[in-house]
Amino acid sequence: MLAAQSVTHWYLPHYLSGVDDASNRMTFLAPHLAPMGFNGKTFWLTGGYKLERVDVNKLGLNLSFTRSGVVQSSSYFWSWTGGYNAPVSTPYSDDIETSIAYAQIDHFDIWAFPKAKSYPETWCVVGVVTTTSQNDVLCVPTEQEAHDLIDALATLAVASGNVPGGVLSISLGMTISPVPDKDLKKHPEQTGLLVKDVLPDGPPQQAGIKDGDILHTVDGKPCADGNTLSAALFADTKGKPQGGVTHVEVFRKNQLMPFDLHYPSLEVDVKKLVQDAADRALKNASSGAAPASAPPAAFHLGVQVRAVTDADVTPMALAKARGIVVVDVEKDSLAAKMGLLPGDVILEVNNSEIGDVDLFIQFVHSGAVKKFKVWRKGQSLDLVVPQSL
Repeated sequence: MLAAQSVTHWYLPHYLSGVDDASNRMTFLAPHLAPMGFNGKTFWLTGGYKLERVDVNKLGLNLSFTRSGVVQSSSYFWSWTGGYNAPVSTPYSDDIETSIAYAQIDHFDIWAFPKAKSYPETWCVVGVVTTTSQNDVLCVPTEQEAHDLIDALATLAVASGNVPGGVLSISLGMTISPVPDKDLKKHPEQTGLLVKDVLPDGPPQQAGIKDGDILHTVDGKPCADGNTLSAALFADTKGKPQGGVTHVEVFRKNQLMPFDLHYPSLEVDVKKLVQDAADRALKNASSGAAPASAPPAAFHLGVQVRAVTDADVTPMALAKARGIVVVDVEKDSLAAKMGLLPGDVILEVNNSEIGDVDLFIQFVHSGAVKKFKVWRKGQSLDLVVPQSL
């Protein structure tokens, strides 16, 4: 089931009172969470995975999912009295690691799969990023649980203090692009931005905006680019806890029509959430419990790493610039026992592609790492961690 077959829904987080509430919400949702598969190019829905572990730290979340079972097959056996087919049971286990880095999230969307009848998890939460990095996707059975999950993730992200600007952005709820030159030649007065992909549940859809409309003015000013609309809705909602109204004019079938977009407020007491997170960490430390952001004290991988660059592709015989280069390995370290060598390129961690050094460190500190896929002198190797992290 490809993500392209989904319907993207608009949603703005409702921040919870603190990290304790957010953590309790995550605990409640844990039995319902499922990872979405991703092979670097394509997303697909998964089923049958059980959440084994959740690690929360200052940078984000790491979740470990496992699916196990037995495959029934048959095999032909030869004997002097004649051959025969006998049933064969082969156990299997499959793991998926999901990571969500707070600092990469700009806003949240929801992917809905209304026709995925064979899958119980049909509402998937997407942390949309403004960088080239890719956050993983988590799925739940209902739309309400998707809302609850976003509220918890947004609260944890803001409380971490790692969200640029302090709070998540408001998704416009539609895609906008310049009006094609050929259309402007026919109707030079219809300047502005062309509307495409109006999202369900968003303010533009609720106001009546449709695909193909041309945003001409925003609050009486010419709509020159996306920043014009973003700045207007921010100004219209600032200081208004119940949200505000942004007035727009659009051309539709050569007629100029007015619409009011009702965007909710972005305001949240960031200082309170950040202080709440600090108080919680202090409380955990004073009670003898390690804070959530601390890696297990007994674990030390013993490697120095850097990201793969374009200059590495040819000498390392790589298909493209991706992965983590092992620069140095400490003697007698866990990395040495695994068989890691300087010059190795770590392509995957627990079957998930890795290319960001910070995320690699976060994966390792999560304590959930089980195996690496390594590229060494033109060959792919699987190296297994010899002990639990």
